[in-house]
Order: sequence, then structure tokens, then C-alpha cells
Amino acid sequence: MNKYLGLHKSELDTPNLVIDKTKLEQNLALMQSLAAEKGVEVRAHAKTHKCSTLAKLQLKFGCVGICVAKVSEALVLVRAGVSGLLLTSPVVTKLKITQLMELLKLAPDTMVVVDNLANVADLNQALQANNLLLRVLVDIDAGIGRTGVLLKDARFLIDELSNFEQIKFCGIQCYAGHLQHIADLNERRQQSHAILTAVSKLKRELLEAGINCAIQTGSGTGTFSLDSELAEVTEIQPGSYCVMDQEYTEINYKEQKFNSALTLLTSVISVNHTTHVTVDAGTKALYRVATLPRIISHPGLVYDWDGFGDEHGKVSALNSAELPKLGEVLELVVAHCDPTINLFDWFYITENDIVVDCWKIDARGCCQ
Repeated sequence: MNKYLGLHKSELDTPNLVIDKTKLEQNLALMQSLAAEKGVEVRAHAKTHKCSTLAKLQLKFGCVGICVAKVSEALVLVRAGVSGLLLTSPVVTKLKITQLMELLKLAPDTMVVVDNLANVADLNQALQANNLLLRVLVDIDAGIGRTGVLLKDARFLIDELSNFEQIKFCGIQCYAGHLQHIADLNERRQQSHAILTAVSKLKRELLEAGINCAIQTGSGTGTFSLDSELAEVTEIQPGSYCVMDQEYTEINYKEQKFNSALTLLTSVISVNHTTHVTVDAGTKALYRVATLPRIISHPGLVYDWDGFGDEHGKVSALNSAELPKLGEVLELVVAHCDPTINLFDWFYITENDIVVDCWKIDARGCCQ
């Protein structure tokens, strides 16, 4: 990838993903500063960027560890030298548990969430066979109905963990993913606090009973500053803050907003209509959600998928804005960063719009 170093970002083949290094580092520093003010640790979620180089940079800036969603992601990061992992989704099935044993041999400090007693028994059996120990957090359903034990059943599961010799209970996770993009700050706070206040009560009860519940985690980019207002929260696990996207840009924040460090470049490839032009980024380059990507290079232009398919996107002009010419390169803030990043192999890292490095998205496609 050295052939790209020194190029202006507009000279790169499109579509591609660019990260402004200065903005990225400002985001990392801001998150660590805000977390320090609130007395919580950051265990950033790598499911956003799926890049070991970026994960190591987050650790360098002060993260206590890194979160991952899947065992396959964890293996990529550990083999690249990333430590302090938390698997935020239950590890179930024989094959995945076997992979987890491999992971623990490489990184014994890895933590995993659990929400089911039968799964705990399967994990314990594999741990015994491999003479390994596993630190776990009990995952509590935040109301999504996705993963996590119901709050009313959490204490029973936690008490039962003491019957498994290879399992060590370390805390609780409660991630309210459905609240992260609520635009109004006060509404987001009210709904998040309603959930976490009850979870925090459970933590206090555990500590009063002499049960070591050192960790309470789960907060994302949209709620970390609000959840940190609760004294029981010890860790946050934001993901998108490092690069940001349009969905997160549109919500109100308690503190200073993070920079849009990640952008997508796309080229105009057809100009045969007076109402719009066609660019080379469709659904294979931009994950589609209700929020539209935001064009930042050309004022008055709007991107939309608009049925143009996998390979193409539609760019229209608002009011009297001028449509771009054939071959022009447009720069967009992507709508939703996590699944968009998973469509690409590389980040092009720029300083003052010049490519200074290329980072492989080495956990791309690791969905097992």
C-alpha cells in the first residue's frame, strides 16, 4: 500500500474510506478526558472499526481494554497484540466455545458475557478440559429483547455461577442499544437512567451480600456521558465515537461533539440528466439506513440510494446548487459507520488531505 502514500485523497480510487488522523486523535483524546472527569474507564468497542491498528491506538490513548462482538474478531485483535478484551455477546455452540478456548490460551485476561445457565455449564466443561479459567459478566436485557437475562432473573444466575469452578463472576453488562440515537438529550437520559437505575440497585445488593461485582458496563456513544452520572457505572464501551457517522452527528450531546473523522469518497460516473448525477457508491459501499449520508465537499448536494442498486448512488442538487461534473470526487459522512466499514479492506489515513498511512481493516467479515 506504500504506492498511495503522499497522494492527495482525491487521487485515490473510489469508492474508499478515509480517516483524518488529526480528527481521529482528537476524538480519542476527548473521550478519555470525559471519562476521566466522570471517573469511569473506557473499553472501546472494536465492532465499529474492526481494525487492530486503531484498537492499539485506542489503548495507547488510555483505554483499559477493547470490546468485541464475536470470537473471530477477538482472535484477529489478540494475534495483532491487542489485550484486555471483553466479548459483549454470548459465546454459544461447540465450535465457538472451542475457538474461545484457543483465544483464552492466547489472552487469559479475556472476559465474556453470559446470560444462560446451560451455556455456563457448557463453558465450564470446556474450561475444565483445557485447564483454563474464565472471567464473566452477566449480560442483562436492557429492554431490547436481544440478549441478556431479564433483570428479575439476574440474581439467580449470578448466585449459580459460584457452582462452576472454572468461572469467575466479575460484574454486569447492560447495553441499551435502542436508546443510542434518541435525538433529544433529556429523553435519552430519562430512558437510559430508568433502566440503569434498576441495574445499579442490583449491583449494590450484590456488593452488600459480599459478592464481588467490580464492573458495571454497557454504555455506548449516545449514552456514555449520561450513564456515567450513576455512581455504580465503572466502564463505558462506546464504539462510533472514534470516527463518528451521520446518525450520531444528528443527536444532541451533553458535552462537545466528536469530529466526523471518517469519510467516504465517491466519483461521478454519469451526468446524462439535468436533475441528478450518478456516483460509484451504492449499497455495496454505503450501508443503507433511514438517515442519509451527508455530502461535505459540495454545498447543496444530497446523496440518496433511491433504488440505484448495489453499485450506484444518486446525487441531486438542492435549490440552485450546481451539479458536479463527470469525474469529480465527492466526500460524504457515512450514515452508519459500523456496517459500512465492514464493506472495505482498508482505511486511508490522511493529514491535511494527504495520505500518510494505510490501515488494514483486518477483522472485516469476522462475523462468527
